[in-house]
Amino acid sequence: MKIVVCVLAALFSATVIGMEDELIDRGFGLVPQIIQRVDVLKKGLSSSDIVDGKITLASVGGYCPLSNLVADIEITGTNVTLDLAGRSVIGTITISGSAVAVKNGAVTPRAPLNSDKAGAAITVHANAGNVLVKRCHIVCADSILTGTLFDLVLSDTVTNTYELVGTGTVFDSMPGRSGIEVSGQVVNVFDCSIIPGASASTTTTHADDGGHAIILSGSANKVRVLDCIMITGDGGDAADGDGGNGGHGIYVKDTVNHSEISHCTIFGTAAGGDGSSKGGNGGHGICIESTAIDIGVHDCRIRNTGVGGSPGGIEGKAVLDKVITAGAYSMVFSNFAHNIANTINYDLRVTGTEEGIVSPNPPDGTVLNPFANVYVS
Repeated sequence: MKIVVCVLAALFSATVIGMEDELIDRGFGLVPQIIQRVDVLKKGLSSSDIVDGKITLASVGGYCPLSNLVADIEITGTNVTLDLAGRSVIGTITISGSAVAVKNGAVTPRAPLNSDKAGAAITVHANAGNVLVKRCHIVCADSILTGTLFDLVLSDTVTNTYELVGTGTVFDSMPGRSGIEVSGQVVNVFDCSIIPGASASTTTTHADDGGHAIILSGSANKVRVLDCIMITGDGGDAADGDGGNGGHGIYVKDTVNHSEISHCTIFGTAAGGDGSSKGGNGGHGICIESTAIDIGVHDCRIRNTGVGGSPGGIEGKAVLDKVITAGAYSMVFSNFAHNIANTINYDLRVTGTEEGIVSPNPPDGTVLNPFANVYVS
């Protein structure tokens, strides 16, 4: 690995508060000040660090790529910062260490193959804790059409060139890759843009679902998703079975608990795929399963949810909250929805009735409860 020194200097009229690198003017009569920062030595990552298609970061320290990297990155160490510095990882990033930060670049994984088809572009495993994912731009390739499964094989160790080699195994469905999946503890996902992949269509069986932008899963605890923007992946069509469901913007499942989703913009969720027996459902803006505990959703903007596939697919809602257990109720307030495909915008505690209030567009003199979930028709 090569060593590089990163020096950042800036002149701001601001106060440094909160998270690293966040400079916010609090309006307290601030005096202009020079804020200089010299980063600790960072280890430069290059193609020479790739082993069997991946780079493993197991040691304490800061790392930054010297160029775009075609590799998966596994972060297993403690006190590790991966600063992409505006470069791209053409692959996935998985985090199983603690006190880890990944920031400032693009993650663009390939279309799912047999070895990694279920993995998100960035995965925070259950044994990871105190993790920050910040200012990452994620674009997932759509799943490939039905055909033969492939392995990604290193064909040239000098240039680190890879090629697809067929395994001989025939598949007929493939889910869309999701953007970020978090199962760890005390995780902050901040200021990311996310485009997951669409599912492949199928000719002989049920189609798989499209990719979700963000998944909170397992026993994830104290997760904050803040100020992210996203769309989602379409469900696949099925010539002989059910169509796949469109991906959700943010999907909270399993026993995820005490987590917060705020100030996110979901520009659109995906359509369900068509099927021979049943169409897939359109993606919801935010979907919270019944087993989740104490989930907060506020100040989010949700637009353009997906339509259901034919026949009989259900249109996506802005928020579908299935929690009905006292003491575990979700807290959903101060959200705004527009152009929602379903006739119900906010289905809270699965009442099957509208729990939001309509606002005139453009607004008039009507006074609205500031904590209400609002939609425009």
